[in-house]
Amino acid sequence: MLCRFLLAAALLSGTIEAQARPVSRLDTKLLRLTTDSLEVYVVRQGKQGRSGTIVDALDTVRVNGELCLQRVYSRTDVALGDGVDTLVDAFADVTLRLIDSRSDGGGVEHLEWRSGRIVGVIEQGGRPARQIDSAAANGVYSSASFDLILRAAPLANGYTVTIPAFSGRQGAKTVSAKVAGSETLPRFGATWRLDVDFGGRSATFWITKDSRRLVRQIVHVLPGLEILILASH
Repeated sequence: MLCRFLLAAALLSGTIEAQARPVSRLDTKLLRLTTDSLEVYVVRQGKQGRSGTIVDALDTVRVNGELCLQRVYSRTDVALGDGVDTLVDAFADVTLRLIDSRSDGGGVEHLEWRSGRIVGVIEQGGRPARQIDSAAANGVYSSASFDLILRAAPLANGYTVTIPAFSGRQGAKTVSAKVAGSETLPRFGATWRLDVDFGGRSATFWITKDSRRLVRQIVHVLPGLEILILASH
């Protein structure tokens, strides 16, 4: 989720090449519908400083009769910028239904999947609003929801997944992950450790084996600079 705020903005028009291909054996019933509190740290040359907090609320909602996952991601953070994202994805396969992202540094991103098209608007840095209207007949995955896909996936040693994903700010990209091993974390117990590639930006996720919470993540921004996010409890 975090990586969408760290990459340079880009806009894709025309046909979205990143059409969703179903990820096999997703089980969204594994996802814990609750609110998590997270602490954000900036790590420079090994020195760690707290920069803010995130509240991550996940629930279900019905949209036009369809059961969906709804995630509200609220940031109060000097490194990532203050903001609120509302993400709605289909419960069955986690394909994008709606993104509404509003932040101090990132402006506004509003996208919806409507009858085979992604439509919406991007407003950034006082520049004129830019419209998106692109074909996505089979739906598309949101890069902001990649961690939900991983948490619902059949994780096991050596498990890998690669999917096309889309962001209004960043355009189409390929994201991938591999389970690199198991690790026991204090307070959280047994976790899967995953190496993640957000289209060139690397990260490491720790997902608990029992509750499928994302309790620790490190995003490698630059050599010697990382963002660390930890669940508060």
